[in-house]
Order: sequence, then structure tokens, then C-alpha cells
Amino acid sequence: MALKGNLTDLNVADLIQLNCQSGVRAELIAQRETEHIALYFDAGQVVHAIAGEIQGAEAVYALLTWETGTFEMKQDVAPPAHTISLPWSALVMEGLRRLDEEREAKNVSLLGSRKEQVEMAGETRRDRLAKVLRDLLDSSGDVSGVAVVSMDGLIMASDLPATVDQARVGAVAAAILSLSGRSVGQLKRGALQQTLIQGGEGNIIILHAGPNAVFVALTGSSVNLGMVFLEVRECAAAVAEILG
Repeated sequence: MALKGNLTDLNVADLIQLNCQSGVRAELIAQRETEHIALYFDAGQVVHAIAGEIQGAEAVYALLTWETGTFEMKQDVAPPAHTISLPWSALVMEGLRRLDEEREAKNVSLLGSRKEQVEMAGETRRDRLAKVLRDLLDSSGDVSGVAVVSMDGLIMASDLPATVDQARVGAVAAAILSLSGRSVGQLKRGALQQTLIQGGEGNIIILHAGPNAVFVALTGSSVNLGMVFLEVRECAAAVAEILG
């Protein structure tokens, strides 16, 4: 059975997420005028993509910049090749980053120069998030990594150690916060405020940053948790304000 639709109603990122979370084997073909791009899903990941002579992750990134066009989804279609090894969430994050850059480039062209754009529009939301996270890391001697994660597990902004997989941080944070929220509800402890997970080599602090985002902080094992909680809550509040 094939599913057909318009990318203005159901965007590419949503289609990728739906297929990967369902774990089905499928083929997605998108059409925009004379262009067409095909994505192949298997075992909860995007395993192959082709756009003309381009194959692999670059074809996925190209499709994620499309805001118009039509699509057709067919299940039980075996991928003709395996050219992608990145997690689907990392592909989506990079594709959306490129879409932001494309939009910004269009704005720069309309305004005449990037300098005029900055003067008229000020810092972008991405810039403001990055500054808030960097300020926390620079001022805190205890926090070693931070991330802002959407409620569905996608990284919105991060400043993490090179050894940490940011896509995994996003997925784990969203899952933990969801489970913690259900747990305090079942035990009638009121609304969830924060989650602290202590490991042998450090701590993970997770809390809401407004209604649509999660704030994650990583620390070492020997830290002043009282001070860390104060710093993290202030930063999460600043993130919530930026996200509106």
C-alpha cells in the first residue's frame, strides 16, 4: 500500500521520523517539478538515498531543504544499496541546519549584505542559544557539557565533549524525561521539576526548558550539586525565554 501526499502538509523531517520510529522497510520518493529524490528505510534507519548522481547522506540533506513538492511512500521495498551509516536523527539535524542556512542566505540576498541583516534582525535564535550554553560552560567549573533537546529527541543546540554522541544524548534525554514525568505522576508527586542520574564517572541533569524543549547538563562525579542545580536552572530559564 502506498501513501501519497504533499510536503507542505507533511514535511520531510516528519516523514523520516515516522518511518524510522516504526522500523518498517520502505521507499520514499519525493518529486518537485523535474527533480526527484528517493530515500530507503530499513530497521529504523535511513540506509540509502539517491538524488540524480548524488547518493548517501548528501541526498538526504538535499531533500530536507525541500519545503514544497509531493511524495509517495511504499512499504516493503528493499533498499538497492546501503550508503548511509549515520543515525536518522543526526541526518535530520544536519539537514535542518542546512535549511536554516539556505533561508538565511536568501535573507542576506534580499537585504543586500549580512551586516545589514544582523543590524536589522539582531542575533538569530540559534546564535542566542549557543551563547547561553557557552556562557554556562565558561562560568561553571562543574558543568562539562550541555544540550537543548526538542521533546521528540532532536538536538536544537549543544556544546558537548567530543567523546559524546549528541544524537544519542537527544534520544536518551527525551526518553528519560518522559519516563520520569510518568513516574512522578503515578506516585502523585506533582509536576516533574528535574531528573538527576548519578553514575560512577559523573552526573546527568535533565529538566524542562519551557514547554517544547529539554535541557541536559553533564558534570563530573565530584561536584557541588547545589551550585550546579542553581546554574543549570538559570540557564534552562534563559533557554526557555529564547524559545518563547
